[in-house]
Amino acid sequence: MRKLRLLAGVSVAVLAASLFAGPANAAEEIAADSGRDPITAAVLAYKAAYPKISDDAAKVAATTQDARKELHNVLAKDAKTYGGGYFDAPTGITHVTLTNQDAAGRAAEAGRALGLVVEAHVVKYNYDELEQLADSVRAAKDELGKAANGRVGVEVSSNSVTVALTEEEAASLPKDAVPDWVTIVPASTEDVEEDVCTSRDNCNDSLRAGLVISRSGAGCSTGFMARFGGARWALTAGHCGAGNWSTAGTSIGPLAAVNALDSGPVDAGAIQVTNSKYAADTLGRIAISGSSWVPVKEWAHTMSFIWVGDVVCISARFAAPGTGFNPCGVVKNASDAANRGLVRYEGYDPCPGDSGGGVYWLPSSGNRFAYGLHSRSTTGCNTTPATAWFSALPRFWNGLSYDLA
Repeated sequence: MRKLRLLAGVSVAVLAASLFAGPANAAEEIAADSGRDPITAAVLAYKAAYPKISDDAAKVAATTQDARKELHNVLAKDAKTYGGGYFDAPTGITHVTLTNQDAAGRAAEAGRALGLVVEAHVVKYNYDELEQLADSVRAAKDELGKAANGRVGVEVSSNSVTVALTEEEAASLPKDAVPDWVTIVPASTEDVEEDVCTSRDNCNDSLRAGLVISRSGAGCSTGFMARFGGARWALTAGHCGAGNWSTAGTSIGPLAAVNALDSGPVDAGAIQVTNSKYAADTLGRIAISGSSWVPVKEWAHTMSFIWVGDVVCISARFAAPGTGFNPCGVVKNASDAANRGLVRYEGYDPCPGDSGGGVYWLPSSGNRFAYGLHSRSTTGCNTTPATAWFSALPRFWNGLSYDLA
């Protein structure tokens, strides 16, 4: 049985690269965002997440990320017909789903114009409809809703809502309790544990994704900076908890209990930035190494923007031996019912204290997009299996405006 942990703990420095599946040694390259070579980082991330992928296929996967997102942007303009997309890295095929044959034909043509190998599939539901159906199961008080208990996701490839149940739970449900738009998937048997921290030094000249933050009894990492209601907010994981948060002894501000959300696909906390020095800052930054940083260029406005096959990196407090950069993995499930509908990414196993760290998309252009806040991973630190989950930005607090640079 594998274990999960909620990453509210402490470790030793800004989160960086890790050891991936299989034995590692000092001569092995690791997938990490150094701020300089996004294609190499992405290639290594694909090779870590797909151990059997060829070098050529990994390079194609890495260099076509921007084109795939451009295809998404084109198709998402017609939300009524767009069911979402996903990418199969080993084959190099970009899959898109549309609700009628005419739209599917146009989508395939648009993908080919961008230099992609595209397969377009005709499906029943558009992406927004899938999200609405998933929310209806989460809120339902019927037999399915009670059995699901929040373990609900969305799967683009099957155009269905996924509900994670044990064999006993699934067997106990009447056949008419499961609609045809629901796919039952195995529930996770993983245990969850919280990791508590003590303290660690870090830079504190400005707020950025990946800084060490602490309050009495807990320590986590900062995610992205945002604005709402005339105030600036520093985001972290909701399970990090309410209290007055600081970094390296410098106050940030309070996280009220009402702003510590930890339910279903949302694990997010909003610290109100009351320190005037931090509140006056306007830039969106991602910590890379020590006090250096790279800019946040954009953020994922919708869940359909986050695809299976995207390379994501994480900036948080732990530093793997021998590197000071941000480790990367690949999205394997954009709405994992087995873990509350959180986004699952593979190729790196984060560590205690990484909760709340900023997870971002790393395309070949190097224009980093904020994707979410790190939530949890399989037990261990830089160990296998290298699997983790993050809470996606579009899931919480509609109306937030994220700081960019």
